[in-house]
Amino acid sequence: MSESLTVREALALPALRGGAPEVVAGHANLDRPVRWVHVVEVRDIASVLRGGELILTEGRMFAGPESADRRLIVELSERGVTAMVLELGSHFRSVPRHIIDECHKRDFTLVALHLPVAFIEVTEAIHTQIVNHKITMLDQAQEIQLHLTDLVLGGGGIAEVLDAVAAAVGNPVVYERADGGFVYRALNGMTDRDVTAGWELITRAVDTAPPWIERHLTIDGARDGRLVALGISGKFDEAATVALERAAQVVSLVVIGNRRRDAVFADHGRHGGVLTSLLAGSIEPLAAEARAVALGFTAPVLVSLAVRRARHHRAATVASEDHQWRQVWRDVKTDLDGIGIPALIDEASTANPTLMMIGVEDVSNRGRIADRVAQVIQDAAKRHLGEPQSAVLSVGPAVHTWQAAIEGLAVAVDALDGALHSPPRPWHDATDLDLDRLIWSLRDNPDLERFARLRLERLVAYDAQRRTQLVKTLQVLLEQHGQKTETARALHLERQSLYNRVERIQSLLGVDLDDSDVRLGLHLALRVLSHFPTGQI
Repeated sequence: MSESLTVREALALPALRGGAPEVVAGHANLDRPVRWVHVVEVRDIASVLRGGELILTEGRMFAGPESADRRLIVELSERGVTAMVLELGSHFRSVPRHIIDECHKRDFTLVALHLPVAFIEVTEAIHTQIVNHKITMLDQAQEIQLHLTDLVLGGGGIAEVLDAVAAAVGNPVVYERADGGFVYRALNGMTDRDVTAGWELITRAVDTAPPWIERHLTIDGARDGRLVALGISGKFDEAATVALERAAQVVSLVVIGNRRRDAVFADHGRHGGVLTSLLAGSIEPLAAEARAVALGFTAPVLVSLAVRRARHHRAATVASEDHQWRQVWRDVKTDLDGIGIPALIDEASTANPTLMMIGVEDVSNRGRIADRVAQVIQDAAKRHLGEPQSAVLSVGPAVHTWQAAIEGLAVAVDALDGALHSPPRPWHDATDLDLDRLIWSLRDNPDLERFARLRLERLVAYDAQRRTQLVKTLQVLLEQHGQKTETARALHLERQSLYNRVERIQSLLGVDLDDSDVRLGLHLALRVLSHFPTGQI
């Protein structure tokens, strides 16, 4: 499928070609698409245009002073008009110099017709091309959606859908989950190394990165992962965008179906182990205790844990990560048995938290045992996942009954999201709502974002525009309780350089950093900032 009609192609149509068209400005934009055509002879037209139009005119709208003509060109350019075709003869014998100059200045495409044409024939010819293109696009979109749907109905899954859409766009396609890492990837004849290298360049925004297009999956009304096509074999046309869009719709439906199926299994106690079933309510606490005893787990005090990976590797597939985690939990079980800490572990896929129950002799031992278990997990995760602090652990309360353990598991799981967005630590206490988890729990409150924005937006903008590190400087200064000597040492700066930065910060924010209340407010705003994308503040 070709792209939509371009200015170059429009000028080649017989209806316009017969006017002897001459491109007098904006030669570089001849391949811009034409969305629609308007005949315009009035000055007040820019406000009703939406962009992408090709304008036909005899020039009557240029009837004012030169400054007004120039301003009209600026308005048309800013509205995103694709090109203007000016027929000479009726109003102008030649294109006025100041109009050409302004079009050159704005890189706005201006075409002069040296012979008269019937504008009605031009609009009919171009609109026919545009409508035919849209119909062709709809037909081919329907065709690919039917093909993908037939794949799924025939027993195919997400992998088969991705293979099909990769063949349609002629390039590799990856399915990235919402929190990073690949779920599936279709190589379309490329090597795994080629795709990994291309993905790395894209995620790092390197100038030599291949072109790419994306479409987000929509699950339960919210974005949840995305499909990304990597243009390693070449650029994408409009057909590729449509194909990826339809594939995203089909994959979204497959994901929704898979999750509902898993939920049904969980409800009937067939998905996961003792802890998963207990948390899902599909077995009674007494039955869970009996199953635990049968597995050799007995303890006077129960402590719940929820564990998941801190971040997913950008180029790792779900299958490879699941394999790595199986090795982690194998080592964890062996090591905990070796130091005499009883534990139940319900291993989960990388998309879900793993549930654990550890046994302690007394409630007072909770913190000490949590430290030992966290160290075992972090050591095993580092061995097999290759990163320090690879796992995030949330530790629930110490309880005496399996009935109370249900609430303990729920508390541990609920605390994981906040823990993932908090500074790394060996384990997070789910019973203690610390500052970072409190901020995370309030992240949807617009007042929180406004609080940080009002205090820091000038500093963030200044850093972005000038590539300075004033935000970092302020953060370290506050962490050092306003002590400039310690701050300079931590930042490896001369004291005078630090003083210059501090003066600039105070000037930009209009504050006195010697004021303890000011420092408290800025410290809190910086903690809030860490929970938002930098460009959002």
